[in-house]
Amino acid sequence: MRFRPRRRRPTVRVTQHGNPLDDGLLFVLGWGNKPTHRSVEWLIDRLTYDGYRVHAVELPTNGWAFEQQYVAPVRAYALDRDLDLVLSHSTGGLVASHLDLAVRNVFLSPWWGMALEGLDRLLYPVVGRLPTKRPLAPSGISRPDLGEMKLEAEVADAPDRVSPAFLRMIESAQRTLPPFRETDVVFYSPTDRVVDVRAIGEQTPASNLVPYDGGHEFFASEARERTFTKVLAALDDGPDAVGSAANPRVEETEQSAD
Repeated sequence: MRFRPRRRRPTVRVTQHGNPLDDGLLFVLGWGNKPTHRSVEWLIDRLTYDGYRVHAVELPTNGWAFEQQYVAPVRAYALDRDLDLVLSHSTGGLVASHLDLAVRNVFLSPWWGMALEGLDRLLYPVVGRLPTKRPLAPSGISRPDLGEMKLEAEVADAPDRVSPAFLRMIESAQRTLPPFRETDVVFYSPTDRVVDVRAIGEQTPASNLVPYDGGHEFFASEARERTFTKVLAALDDGPDAVGSAANPRVEETEQSAD
């Protein structure tokens, strides 16, 4: 008699980095990212060097119950440790937006909308209706879209396919985004091909929106040092610290007044 192997239940994994006495920072990683990836490790090292105790959250890559498998465990972890500052990237940004905590968020290229082009616009809605949790649809993520410094081995480390159940879960979470909070800051690349840039703009006031040069992962882009300085300022002081960068028209108005 042959037994079907049990499917591993999606789980959230958290690793801690830096001095336990430093200020706690919850860092919710993007889909397929791990703290051991070189570009992610670079960002965590910079954050710990600048005085943060980083709690890095690695998310499941093929879940189907957003609240139970993603949001609830991250929320419980943050509450247990009284963390009031959250940095998040991509899928992590979608999770962080649903945490419903009294915290300040800094979002990096949040996945608040699907970036579908060409044939994908037709195929993904069809695939998303299939009643299965098996990964069938190509992820569509390539190394150049992530950043010039992204390693091919790190891209290969993530699954190359997603399930219809996962796609339905993500689309539902994107449709039910909570209202934007004025204390939060969003960093985005105008040329991002992984997430829907228009959805980010529709969700975020211009004064809280900061563009950067690079791919979907700023920390895998060549201009990452310059962007990190702004991210650090946003973590320390919120949108006031990046006001002129968030809204270029502010600088233009001041210069014309002079």
